[in-house]
Amino acid sequence: MTQTARRANGREIPDESLMARYADGDVEAFNDLFHRYEPRAYGFFIRRTGSPERSQDLYQELFLRIHRARDRYDPSRPFTPWFFQIANRLLIDDCRRAFRNHEVPLEDREPGSVRAGSEDVVADREQVVQLLDGLSPEERYVVLSAKIEGIGYPELAEHLGKSVDAVKKMASRAILRLRATAIPESADLAAS
Repeated sequence: MTQTARRANGREIPDESLMARYADGDVEAFNDLFHRYEPRAYGFFIRRTGSPERSQDLYQELFLRIHRARDRYDPSRPFTPWFFQIANRLLIDDCRRAFRNHEVPLEDREPGSVRAGSEDVVADREQVVQLLDGLSPEERYVVLSAKIEGIGYPELAEHLGKSVDAVKKMASRAILRLRATAIPESADLAAS
């Protein structure tokens, strides 16, 4: 364990102080933050992606982004929310990139599941648009904001002037309706 990771004056050095030290050029402070947050970052990504390889790549990219943003960190603000805000944005960027590239992990791919081409992509998009059209504008806004853009329910609740529980229920019911609508269409395709 490094000197900075040890307790100073009987107490552990706060994350904010370590990040401020790192911004001033103390590499050991970054190493200490890395060792403190490495398991939490990996856990954050593994719970959301389910892929150990992808989680490993994401948490390494996260620490690279922390390194690049070190000069913009405000030590008067808590470190942990700043850290996880960067992690969340990285995850959203990764999901968008994967969606644009239509990546499917190899372990999830079944033989013969490779798409024929852009016609299938357009058909899939049209199906998604049709499914979303079955929702009210407010439901569509909540589902897209929460699930695609990663906006939290408290922020959506404040914007809509509703309670957080009401927004969560609205999202849950809308997603259940989307699934119920999408499943019969998939069953029809399988039957033909």
